[in-house]
Amino acid sequence: MLFPTYEFLGFFAIVFTLSIFLKKQVSAYKYFLLFTSLIFYSFWSFNFLGLLVTDTAINYIILQETANKQKKVFLVIGLVINLIYLGIFKYYNFFVDSLYEFLNAVQLQFSFPVLQILVPVGISFYTFRIIAHLVDCYRNQQEIPSFLDYAVYVTYFPQIGSGPISRAKEFYSQLNSREKYNYQIENVIILIISGLFKKYTLSSFLFNFTQLPFSLPDQYSSFDLILSALAYSCLIYVDFSGYSDLANAISSLLGFKPIENFNMPYRSLSLQEFWRRWHISLSEWLRDYLYIPLGGSKKGKFRKHLNLLLTMLIGGFWHGAGLNFIIWGGLHGLGLIINHLWKDFCKMIQPNSNSTITSPKTSLGKLGAKLAQFSSFLLTFSFVTLCWIFFNTPNYNNAITFLQGIFNFNSPVSVVQFNVWQLYAVFFIVFLMNFAGDKISEYFRNFLSTQYILLQVAFISGFLYVIFRLGPNTLPPFIYFNF
Repeated sequence: MLFPTYEFLGFFAIVFTLSIFLKKQVSAYKYFLLFTSLIFYSFWSFNFLGLLVTDTAINYIILQETANKQKKVFLVIGLVINLIYLGIFKYYNFFVDSLYEFLNAVQLQFSFPVLQILVPVGISFYTFRIIAHLVDCYRNQQEIPSFLDYAVYVTYFPQIGSGPISRAKEFYSQLNSREKYNYQIENVIILIISGLFKKYTLSSFLFNFTQLPFSLPDQYSSFDLILSALAYSCLIYVDFSGYSDLANAISSLLGFKPIENFNMPYRSLSLQEFWRRWHISLSEWLRDYLYIPLGGSKKGKFRKHLNLLLTMLIGGFWHGAGLNFIIWGGLHGLGLIINHLWKDFCKMIQPNSNSTITSPKTSLGKLGAKLAQFSSFLLTFSFVTLCWIFFNTPNYNNAITFLQGIFNFNSPVSVVQFNVWQLYAVFFIVFLMNFAGDKISEYFRNFLSTQYILLQVAFISGFLYVIFRLGPNTLPPFIYFNF
């Protein structure tokens, strides 16, 4: 069940209405949330629901054992079980195909069962939540909750499909409080309108420019491939941040504080800054449960750089079973290493500088600073966009063909198909969101909080009319549902 559908609207209208009467009855509200989450997930598949329930029960049994003396043993058991669970459903075919290729290369003949395994919706996200919870309990940073609390946390329906990845401690503190998150209705309205506009209108439009070029790059001109790469950069942002906005709006209405998952990432001046702004809950998860346990930056520069590379390689593989995802993660790992080396170099030649671009007093200095900022932005955005090519192409060969096509200005394909003003208008809107999104949100927030109710209704109705008028007849799937 997708958020921006009439099916979900009917479902949530009932859920929200009942939640109004149950929020302050803590125990009853927990059962209510668990029931609605299981109902929501069952719309995808009853088989998926059975796997989710079984996985939750097994992990809770393991979690209880982390209170005993042998807690390290059960931590390892829990991690292994979850990684095997994720590996079977998400990576089985990848490993089998890779093994076949290796055996053929060394001329050995073996046969393996080839299974058609469907990947449960949200498996990567709820597995990461389970692992984080297990580690927190092992570190004594989180008390072992009741099974009811734990089940609500794992299955919580606004976040199970594509995140954000909430932390157990914050979630439980709100779940067990009679005083739920006191949302402001104008903030919820802005999140809903923002999410629908990004997903229903912008994402659906950009979707048309990114499918065939990434599958058949040799049939498109160099200029079309450039436009398609830019379109995908915009698409994955509006698609996923649109989902996050809707998930946060729904959570707010249910009494849970929204989790910031995107913070205008394409305005970043470095790759480090990009990962502080992009998919924030995943970036923080990788930092706290992978990068720091590997040693972080405390064991010398070489280990720090190696840990960065390993973290991003694993982060890439988490997104999907394929060489292209590993390359995407590896490129970002190498980019982060270069980013850190550059910062170290700047500190070496200017010991008193913090390597940030300061505001000089002279006109020439100000112009130089602005050029430096623009160059940093352009380099970061270009690198991220080129990396997305590996992320979106179905295989490594397509990615290489796509990249060759971009830089082949003498391509035999001379017809330009994507040079339309609507695409440039969408590019402008997306970049406006990334450079002034906070100011735009604040303006509309003030507008909604100060105007008469009739004007508010007219404004909201007008916006929703435009969104649905410009939207498609068939809604494309959320990109991150694949992960």
